[in-house]
Amino acid sequence: MNVIETRQLEKRFGTVRALDRVSTTLPEGSTTLLRGPNGAGKTTLLRVLAALTRPTGGEVRVLGVNPFGADGAAQRSRLGYLGQETALYGELTLQENLEFYARLHGVDPDRIEFLIHELELEGVAGRRVQTLSLGYRRRAGLARARLTDPSLLLLDEPWNGLDAEASQQLTHWLEQHHKAGRSALVAAHSPSAGTGLFDAEIRLERGRLLGTES
Repeated sequence: MNVIETRQLEKRFGTVRALDRVSTTLPEGSTTLLRGPNGAGKTTLLRVLAALTRPTGGEVRVLGVNPFGADGAAQRSRLGYLGQETALYGELTLQENLEFYARLHGVDPDRIEFLIHELELEGVAGRRVQTLSLGYRRRAGLARARLTDPSLLLLDEPWNGLDAEASQQLTHWLEQHHKAGRSALVAAHSPSAGTGLFDAEIRLERGRLLGTES
């Protein structure tokens, strides 16, 4: 089974083609690097897959369904997304944010405590997100993305803002995610932080697919 399938996928912003007829697949259980320079279309592709922006043309299926179709909403809890922004409310504490999203998705509160401990967020759980450093905000965003224990992760430059220890921790957790037979698509300029992690690679440039390696 493929957890992601795109066929001739396009996204235009005015006259700019952010995605230009991208056709690719992501097999179940793979950890794939999405690579390319600034402006390559990596963020746009992830946002389309996460159903945050509609494509202009082509076809897309995520976890077996059209994310913009009638069945798309039911699959959202099986997908974790971490973009350039954390998708957390800055005026709420980290704890309050996670509790809000846990209620929204029917997640056991014990899952919150597990993530706070694993990501070493105990010292900042009671602070407003807007007061956190970039590194802690990235960790907080990762906690939010992992809250539903998703089958598929879509991560946009997840190592940005993390110190060496936190980067190693993220790589280790992604390895565990992979060993559990789950899937991830991770956008990064340089794969150095995740050396040895990826078993496939997708390369974009100016919205076009340059190649896929495995």
